[in-house]
Amino acid sequence: MARSSLTDRLVDLRRANTGENLTQAVPAVKAVLHALSDAERAEVVAALNGSGTARDLFLPGAPTAEQRALECLLLQGGTDAGTHLQLRPPASMLRPAHAFRAVEPTPVPRVHLAEYALGPLLYEMLPRHEHSWVTGVPGLRYRRYPRSVELYLEGVAASVVLAGVDDRAWAEGMRYVRTLLKGRDLAADFAVGPLSGPERDHLAEFPRPTGLGSAVLRRYHLFVDAPWLRSWSQGDTWWLEWPESLGVPKVADQFLHPVVGFAGVREIPSTAGGLGLSDGWHELFLREVDPPDPAKEEALGAVEWPEGLTGFPPRR
Repeated sequence: MARSSLTDRLVDLRRANTGENLTQAVPAVKAVLHALSDAERAEVVAALNGSGTARDLFLPGAPTAEQRALECLLLQGGTDAGTHLQLRPPASMLRPAHAFRAVEPTPVPRVHLAEYALGPLLYEMLPRHEHSWVTGVPGLRYRRYPRSVELYLEGVAASVVLAGVDDRAWAEGMRYVRTLLKGRDLAADFAVGPLSGPERDHLAEFPRPTGLGSAVLRRYHLFVDAPWLRSWSQGDTWWLEWPESLGVPKVADQFLHPVVGFAGVREIPSTAGGLGLSDGWHELFLREVDPPDPAKEEALGAVEWPEGLTGFPPRR
C-alpha cells in the first residue's frame, strides 16, 4: 500500500502511541486526510512542523463521558492485571508485565491483549458478589463472539472489544479466574443481567472514574518498554507511575504532542515529584520510581508460587 510522506509521518506517530500495525493505522489515517480541506491539511502540516495544533484528528479521544469512564476502568484493570503477570513463573520484576499490546482508537476501541493477560484482566474487572458487597467493576457485562469479547456497561452506551479472544482463549482466561478464586477462598458469584442492589449501592458511594485515563489507554503503547505501569485515580485526577526507564519528559512530550497528544492539555506543577498535565478540568501526574534490582531476579524467579496464589500453573 503506497503512502505519501505526510501519511507516513502521521501513521508512524499514531503507531508509536497505539501499537497498531500498518493494516490498522494506514486506512484510519488516510480516511481522515481524505476528509480534510486543503486549508485543514495545511494546518496539520504546520502542526507537524511546530506551528499550532491539530489534535484529536488522527488519534481521537472517547466520544462520550460514558465511554471515557469505561476506558478509564479498563486502564485501571489492565495496570492492576500487570501485578499478576509479574508472578507468572518464573516470577520477574524486570520482564515487561503489561495487559495491553495495542489499542485501535476507534469510537468503540479494539484492544489487543498481551499473552497471558486475559485471565488477570477478567479477574480484576468482572463484578462478583461477596456477601452484601461487590468486587470488580460494578455494572460491567460481556458478550462473546467467535473471535472477540465485548465488554460493556449495563444501562449506558459504552463498550470496548477485546480482539482475538476465541473459545479456547476465553476458557483459559476463566480457568485462571476460577483458580485464583478457589485458591483465595472467594465466591464465584458473578453479576449478570440488570444492575444488582450491591452494584447500585457501590456506584452511589463510589462513582466511576473519568478524566484523562481514557486518553492514556488509547496511547498505552508508549509504556510497553517499561517493566510495568501502575495507575490510580481519585475522582477526575489520575496518577501514573513506572520504574525509571522511559523518562517522564519523553512520555509527557508525547502527551503534549501537537498532533497525537491529548486535546487541550498543558503542563502544570506536581507537588509529589514528576510532572503534571491538565486540560483545565482533569489532571494527570506522571512519575518514575527506582527500578527493580536485577540482583534479586534469580531468587524471585526460583520461588515456586502456589497455583492458587498466582493463577498460573507451576513450572514443570
